[in-house]
Amino acid sequence: MAAETTYKTLFTSPRYLFFNRFREFVHDCYVGSEAIKESPNSFLYLPMQRREEDEIRKTGNMSHSHYHFRKQHACYENFFKPTIDDIVGIMQKNRPAVKFGVKEASESSREVRDIEYYGNQYGDGLTGLKWRLNFNQALYGRYGLLLDVIADADGLNPRFCISEYTADKILDGESVKRNSDLQDTLQWALLDETTLKFNPQNKIWEGWPKIRVLGIDAAGQYYQAVLEGSGCYQDWLSFDLKNPPADKTIYPTFKQKTLGFIPFTVCNVNRLGINEWQEPPYMDVANIAVANYQIDSYYKRAIQNHATPTLVVCNAAKPTEGVYLGGVIWTQSSGNNQVSASILETSGAGLAEMRNAKESLKNSLKYSSIRDLLDGAGANSSGEAIQLRTASGTAAIAAIDRTGAKALEEQLVFASVWSGATFAEAGDRISFEADVSYLGTDFSLQTVVSLLQANQQTQTLSRQNLYSILEKSVPGTLSSFDDNEIQLVAETDAIL
Repeated sequence: MAAETTYKTLFTSPRYLFFNRFREFVHDCYVGSEAIKESPNSFLYLPMQRREEDEIRKTGNMSHSHYHFRKQHACYENFFKPTIDDIVGIMQKNRPAVKFGVKEASESSREVRDIEYYGNQYGDGLTGLKWRLNFNQALYGRYGLLLDVIADADGLNPRFCISEYTADKILDGESVKRNSDLQDTLQWALLDETTLKFNPQNKIWEGWPKIRVLGIDAAGQYYQAVLEGSGCYQDWLSFDLKNPPADKTIYPTFKQKTLGFIPFTVCNVNRLGINEWQEPPYMDVANIAVANYQIDSYYKRAIQNHATPTLVVCNAAKPTEGVYLGGVIWTQSSGNNQVSASILETSGAGLAEMRNAKESLKNSLKYSSIRDLLDGAGANSSGEAIQLRTASGTAAIAAIDRTGAKALEEQLVFASVWSGATFAEAGDRISFEADVSYLGTDFSLQTVVSLLQANQQTQTLSRQNLYSILEKSVPGTLSSFDDNEIQLVAETDAIL
């Protein structure tokens, strides 16, 4: 891990290194006890006291030290992970609205429309991609999407595929403002694609450095270049972004068409752009979880001290064998003084204060996240329940969700332009909108039935609008409107 970190620092900007420490922190907090309590992170999340350092230095024994006891018995309560999971679950509650044409979807090419159901390495379409995007936004505050073109084994049947890059894989890049519309235009980007490679000589899987360069050459054409192997850093130092080396460079093409822009989208918490660096949005919850873990370590240590009082014997000879609580002491008087024995124990007042400190930390969650406000119901909360308990919380979630939707829309627009449309045409045809009506009131089944009956008489709503109401009433159980229409026709034909 240390070698990988050192290797990455050669390619990364100071901003990357500054923000990556936050992402490593929330990663460990999300993973839980394994990352929090295991070395070397154990000293980061549970610092040693000076007397604990002195004890280990003198004895040279960590496993029997007071610090080891404190770490082993402390409990890391991972309420950060369910917080993130609940937030991401809420953003998947409503189906997004995807549009490929002003009047009908066929206005966009088949390759563009196929992205909705395929379009990524996992084959789970925009639904799966949206979940991973929202998850990385909520946890790390950054995710990258690159529109690629892939073909079959024979190099035929090209199709679009959105490649995904986590925050730690987006090493560096630069964008500039265009004078016409003041929007960011990406000039170049560095993406880490380091993998494990099998070495047949020593039969060991070794890290194989691989960096992908995205750029615009002097002629204004989009290219990709791959630098790999032990000399990739030297290759980067001599790399000319405007005149890339021919032997390492390709110009991605779709149906004989190249691009004059880089089809890479960097999605942050609530804005797009490779220059828009943002901290993980719920890092305060992770800080509370670690603080609670630290207090619990002292609390458990105090319980041990309070539960094991010290036996004090006065004016008696020291017994030849060790004495333990529950045993019997046969004392021998020392001189004319009377023998006495007593138990020395601490007050429980400190324990109560520690318990109060832990509860105070947990109570502060309601000011920093929506987890406690949902009473543990998470994504399964009804719209009415969420409305009553979370106003500002869901507003923040909606901002994340809308930004993620904008990133997916941008990728679809890129695909539409690459398949032959102008940016104006693609902007009119393509839209991807997140349904952020998390605060809406859920319909009961009887309400839906009554609405359908009333509309049959008045003909106020179209079939598609009625179907949208049904989708919100029973989310996740219905197919799309178009699929439902096809099924209705098939069932009617079967009856006839």
